[in-house]
Amino acid sequence: MRVLLFICSLFVFDSFLRFVLLCLRTVRSRLAHVVSDNPLAGCIVLIAAHDEAGTIGLTVESLKTHLGEWPNSELWVVADRCNDTTSAEAAAAGAVVAVRAEGQLGKGAVIAWWLQHHEPVWRTKSAIVILDADTRIATGALAALKNTMAAGAEAAQAFVAPDASTNAGRLAGWSEVLMQLIDDEARRRCGWSVPLRGTGMAFRCELLAELAPRLHTYAEDLELDVILAARRAKVAFVPEATIFDPKPQQAEGASRQRARWLQGQLRVLRDYKREFTQALLGGGIGAWFLLWLLMLRPKILFIAMRLMMLGTALLISFWPLIWLALAGLAMDAVYYLAGAAIVDNPRRYLLDLLSVPRYALMWFYSFGTAFIRRRVWLRAGR
Repeated sequence: MRVLLFICSLFVFDSFLRFVLLCLRTVRSRLAHVVSDNPLAGCIVLIAAHDEAGTIGLTVESLKTHLGEWPNSELWVVADRCNDTTSAEAAAAGAVVAVRAEGQLGKGAVIAWWLQHHEPVWRTKSAIVILDADTRIATGALAALKNTMAAGAEAAQAFVAPDASTNAGRLAGWSEVLMQLIDDEARRRCGWSVPLRGTGMAFRCELLAELAPRLHTYAEDLELDVILAARRAKVAFVPEATIFDPKPQQAEGASRQRARWLQGQLRVLRDYKREFTQALLGGGIGAWFLLWLLMLRPKILFIAMRLMMLGTALLISFWPLIWLALAGLAMDAVYYLAGAAIVDNPRRYLLDLLSVPRYALMWFYSFGTAFIRRRVWLRAGR
């Protein structure tokens, strides 16, 4: 029974860690916005785009209006193995375009290719900001990232605001919002590193050029998290820099997006065991809160496990297991209810929580897709 209790305690470990972060966010003082007058060269805003005609032009036009916030910056689009007019559309809108005709799949491989083929360009800049082909940024976002990098950060992550109008899209976004408003803000107040989110990422040019050749999965942000944690390099959270990330509007698209992330997660667990261990042994408590919560995902799966654990314990009347499951579910409830006091639209948030069973089905569909279609580059539908 002791072995059973130990195994089941792992099913509530993520609840405990998130509950601790919620408490830390409550008791720790909010940090002041970073402002630095240190001189800093421009940045490269880099977008990897695969068959994004009809989208990339509008994105480039929108981003160009913000480049002045970080003087001497350039906007580049890598048209990656495109079969449409992505390249021409991006160039017409005002981006500098690089065409990649072949090579390994994935955003990480695209970034590595661009860094290798355009070294004279990035050598003249201080940082590279990675965005998606449909990303929009709020006024002041680039300026906030610039201030953070000028203050000495090696890498930074903007606040990613999910942009969705359907129930499926919002369900895909609320979890990310809570992880940033609660988890990442707590880490920020404690001076710990935060996870990268695939878009809205900023890096020192030399650092990204060193790390990019290692990226080979569909979860390049998770790869970078593990590598940076092993190096004890901090990723600064910049909540003042808001970017808008459109979410798939249909449940199938959201599920396919998660399936691609799960494929990458499994490969990262397999390929970065040494770095993972190194980070946990030498990275301090911040690395524990970062890496375990990155791997113990999706949250909805572990909540389902806790419910199953409770049901099983009630059937066999095993009270230690019952109390363990109830403790985990209670911490889940406090975490999600606390979110209602933090999000901008608490009424919409609470109503969407009623659709959690549908969200769980999306995740289970994602698991099936991830295992059945292992060799397919799953592209999120819009």
